[in-house]
Amino acid sequence: MHAGPLAALLAVFVLLPGPAGAAPADYAKRAAALIEPYRESGLMSGVILVAKDGKPVFRQAYGWANREWNARNTPDTHFRIGSLTKQFTAAAILQLVDAGKLSLDDLVVRFYPEAPKAWEGVRVRHLLNHTSGIINYTALSDYLPAISRIERPPKALVELVTAEPLLFEPGARVEYSNTNYLLLGLAIEFASGEPYARYLSDHMLSPLGLKDTGYDDATVLLPRRAAGYRFGQGQWRNAAPMASSVAYAAGGLYSTVDDLLAWDEALFSGRVISDASRRMMFDDGGRGYGFGWYVGTAHGRRLWSHGGAVSGFLAMTDYYPQERLAVIVLANSENAPAQKMSRELAALWFGALDLPEPIVLEDMILERYAGTYRLGPRFFLDLRRDGGRLMVQGTGQPANAFVPESDRTFFSRVIDARITLDTEPDGRPNGLVLHQNGRDRIAPRIDPAEAARILAEPRRSFAEVPVDPARLAPHAGRYALAPGLVLTIGLENGRLWAQATGEPRHLLHPEDERSFFMQDLDAQVTFEGDGAGRTTGLVLHRGGLDTPCPRIPESRPPPGRDAVPGRVKPDAAGTSSRSSGVARRSDRE
Repeated sequence: MHAGPLAALLAVFVLLPGPAGAAPADYAKRAAALIEPYRESGLMSGVILVAKDGKPVFRQAYGWANREWNARNTPDTHFRIGSLTKQFTAAAILQLVDAGKLSLDDLVVRFYPEAPKAWEGVRVRHLLNHTSGIINYTALSDYLPAISRIERPPKALVELVTAEPLLFEPGARVEYSNTNYLLLGLAIEFASGEPYARYLSDHMLSPLGLKDTGYDDATVLLPRRAAGYRFGQGQWRNAAPMASSVAYAAGGLYSTVDDLLAWDEALFSGRVISDASRRMMFDDGGRGYGFGWYVGTAHGRRLWSHGGAVSGFLAMTDYYPQERLAVIVLANSENAPAQKMSRELAALWFGALDLPEPIVLEDMILERYAGTYRLGPRFFLDLRRDGGRLMVQGTGQPANAFVPESDRTFFSRVIDARITLDTEPDGRPNGLVLHQNGRDRIAPRIDPAEAARILAEPRRSFAEVPVDPARLAPHAGRYALAPGLVLTIGLENGRLWAQATGEPRHLLHPEDERSFFMQDLDAQVTFEGDGAGRTTGLVLHRGGLDTPCPRIPESRPPPGRDAVPGRVKPDAAGTSSRSSGVARRSDRE
C-alpha cells in the first residue's frame, strides 16, 4: 500500500512532440512498447483497453490474477473498480429523477430521517457533485485498521460521521467525500423500494447486457476474480482485508474492461438516462466535478474521467468525448500508476508523446556507476548494469530501469525520475542526485557492507509523554509535501493528527513538544521553528527517508481554539499513482 519513493512518488510525465497522428495498426504496437517498462518493473498487473469510436485499438492483460496459484490476468478478468462505481450510482439517481421518483433538490432528510440538524440544507445535487460539506468516512483515523474490515449496513457507516460538523455550507465548494455516495445509495433504495445492488442489476446492468459487472460480495463464488496485492517491504503481499459492504454505493462494484467500454457507449448514447440528465451529469459549473465524473481537460482536449481505489485494486477510466477515445485501466496492484499510464496512452494516440531513443554508453562507464548510495537514514539505492541501462532498486522496492540521457544522467519514464551521478575528475562516482517530484535528494556512495549493517540495526522504540495542548497549537496548519500534495496537521480534543491529501487521519503521539510518532503507521514527524514560538515546517520520517515539508504560510490557524485546517480535495485519479509519504491512495473507494 505504501510504495516508497521509487515506486510511487510519481508526477505527470513531460509530453514530448510526436507524430501528428497514429494509425490504429501502428498504435497497438507502440502502446505495447509504452507499457512494457511498467510491466517489466512489476508496477502493472491488470488489463488495459483503449478504444476509438467504441472499438478496441489496444487490449492487453498483464501480470497475475492470483500470485499464489500462478494464474494470469486475462482481458475478461474481474476487478474491483472502486470509485468508478460512482458513475453507476449517479446514473441510477438520474434515472429516478427522470422517472419522477426523486428530485435533485430533495433534502437528505427525505431518505435519511436520522440526518443531524447540521445537514438540513444538504440536497441530492450536493451529494452528487461533492459540495455537501459532509466529511469523508474513509478519512477517519480508524478507517483502515478497523472500519474497513467490519461488515455493516450503510446507515451504520453514515452514523460514523453524523456527529461531525459540516466542513462548509452546502454548495460552497467541492470536497470529495465517499459519504455523499453512501447517502445516494440510500436515496436509490428509498425511491425505488429495492436494495441498491438489485436496482443496478435490474435497471441498468441486465438491460444493457453487462454480465461481467455487479456488486462485489467476497462470500460469493465469482469466476475469474482477481485477487488484490501490494508490494511492500521488498516483497509482494496480499492486500489488507476489506469488508464487502464498506464501499457500498461509493465503490462496491466489480467489472471488466469490456463491460466498462460497453457502459461508456450506453451512457453516452442516451440508453441509460435522458439527454437532459446526461448534460447535467457533465456540467461541473466550473468546479471540476459533475455527477460521478471529473470534468476537465488533458492534452488540450475535453476529458471526462474518474479513478478508483479499494484494497488491492486501482482503476482509471478516461473518456475524450469529442474524439470518442476511451482509455480504461484496471489493476490488481496498489502500486500501479493507473492514471499515468492512461494519460500517456492518450497522449500517444494524439501524437503528443514520443518515446526517445536512449543514447549508448560504454559498458565500462555503466559498470563504474554500479554500487550502493545512501538516500536517507535507512534508505539506499542499489545500482547495477543491465545491458545498456542501469537498474536502480530502492530499499524494499522493485527495481526500475534508468536509460542514459548523457554520460552521467539517467531517466526512468515509469517513475518519472532522473539520477545524476557525481564523479571525481578520474570518473569514479562519489554519489548521485535523485531528481523526483520537484525535489533533489543527494545520495553519497557507501560501502554495501555498511549499508547492510545500518539496515540490520534494530529500530528504536517510541514512548508517548504528556504535552500541554496549548504547546501543540502552533503546529496546526498545512505543509507542502510534494507538488500537489499537502500534509495537514490538525488539533482536536487536545491531540494532533496528520492527514495527507485525500488520505485518512493518523493520530500523532508526542515524544516531546516537537517530535511525534504514529502508532498505526511506521512514520514520525519532527516540527521545526524559528525560535520565536512559530512553527515554520516539519520533517516527515518515513520509509527510511527524511522529507522536509515547509509550512504553507496562509495555513496558520486562528488563535484561541483547537485548529482544524480545511481538508484538501483528493486527486482526481484516485490512484493513484503518487505517494503522499503518509498513506498512498487518494481515493479509497
